[in-house]
Amino acid sequence: MQTGDKPRLVIVGNGMATGRFLDDVHKRAPGQFSITVIGDEPEGSYNRIMLSPVLAGETSASDIIGKPAHWYREQGIEFLGGVRIARIDRQAQCVVTSTGKSYRYDHLVLAVGSRPARIPAKNQDVDNIYAFRTLQDVDRIMASAHSALECDKSADTDALVIGGGLLGLEAAYGLALNGLRVMLLHRSGWLLNRQLDPAAALLLQQVMESKNIHFILSDEVVCFTGTDQVEGAQLKSGKSLSCKLAVIATGITPNVELGLEAGLVGKRGIEVDACMATSDPHISAIGECTEFEGATFGLVEPIWQHCAVLSDRLCFAKTTRFVNSPVPTKLKVSGVQLFSAGDFITTDAHRELLYEDAANGVYRKILLKDNRIVGVVLFGDTRDGPDYFAMLQDQRDVSDIAPFLLMGRAFYAAAPNQPVAA
Repeated sequence: MQTGDKPRLVIVGNGMATGRFLDDVHKRAPGQFSITVIGDEPEGSYNRIMLSPVLAGETSASDIIGKPAHWYREQGIEFLGGVRIARIDRQAQCVVTSTGKSYRYDHLVLAVGSRPARIPAKNQDVDNIYAFRTLQDVDRIMASAHSALECDKSADTDALVIGGGLLGLEAAYGLALNGLRVMLLHRSGWLLNRQLDPAAALLLQQVMESKNIHFILSDEVVCFTGTDQVEGAQLKSGKSLSCKLAVIATGITPNVELGLEAGLVGKRGIEVDACMATSDPHISAIGECTEFEGATFGLVEPIWQHCAVLSDRLCFAKTTRFVNSPVPTKLKVSGVQLFSAGDFITTDAHRELLYEDAANGVYRKILLKDNRIVGVVLFGDTRDGPDYFAMLQDQRDVSDIAPFLLMGRAFYAAAPNQPVAA
């Protein structure tokens, strides 16, 4: 780098993490770097968590693109969309595209995200089997859905969704709103089994069934049927299903290959320290491709922290440190009020506070250890979720208000010696 030149900051990946990181850098030190953003999707940075409303027809694709191509030009940022990086040359401090073109960096940020997890089912390469990860995926699913609606209605199911986590439920809801008959298959015995207990999950299932979504639990696909395009699925239980399209939404796998092939340390993700630095001092990583103290990331809140921590370090040489804190779970499905944080399965180590009103679809469970909240599961009425979560994070002693917690803030805030902030 010649004297007087701006440091070259190259960012590989152009998802939500990059969009947020660019905002953070601009707020801290506008014009400090010569920035190049390279992404394999042609669009600018968009809000991936809004893909479900796009599929459901509740919003448009253009509405979720926060940084279209002209935004980069206006900010003086070089944007290369639809470009794939094939390798990192750490010695020369450059990245090399699949066409052989290289881009030199003084500092490289890997924000290469993740890809949909695969399932061990045979015959997955036939047409009309989709992931649910990108705007292109949504376009393809919607085209296939419209085609399915025009076909023969003799089949029991139009769409098969595989995965009963957040993404699978949102995909199923979007397809149902498009008029399809949807069957959701989940290998666990209850929905959202990493966030909910069986009782709350049953209430969720009942609400989703009212939206024309049907369920098969404790089962999985062994083989898809069909020669040119999917016609159905054979299940481990021996059941067979017919369908015109299938969506696999069983989780994500961090994109580690680019970093690990360059010799960076990592296992499940590209390993970073609390300041988002990798094992190479000239390379940092943020977002779903990272691994910190054995954990990987798929939710927005910790990734926003990644961006702030890295921006502080690159712009100010400030050692803000990332702390991997609990994050509450919510579901983006109209008519579903759900909140979960911390522990969700009751054990002998917990004191359980429980309220159930099945007739009105309300469920509240608070788990305590040593008179401190360690877990919250709410369904049907989540108004007090943020308060409970604040107490969980602060590890407040709730001895004085424990008898009133389930009844809501209006009751526990009035309790004597209560520790709830105004």
